Amino acid sequence: MLKLLLHTFSLAFPIVVLVLGILVLVGKTVFLPWFIGALVIMVVLLVLLVLDRKKAAATRG
Repeated sequence: MLKLLLHTFSLAFPIVVLVLGILVLVGKTVFLPWFIGALVIMVVLLVLLVLDRKKAAATRG
């Protein structure tokens, strides 16, 4: 279950970052803190996803 959540959020957060980034570029600076927070969460989730894949590959072969 934890692995499924990790994969789901790792795929969903780039979309959130993209939408918030577009809103910030359009001039809606009120979304800047949310954009930075979502960007940090996305990077952390992607790092965890890469580490999980490396761990799974090491156990398989």
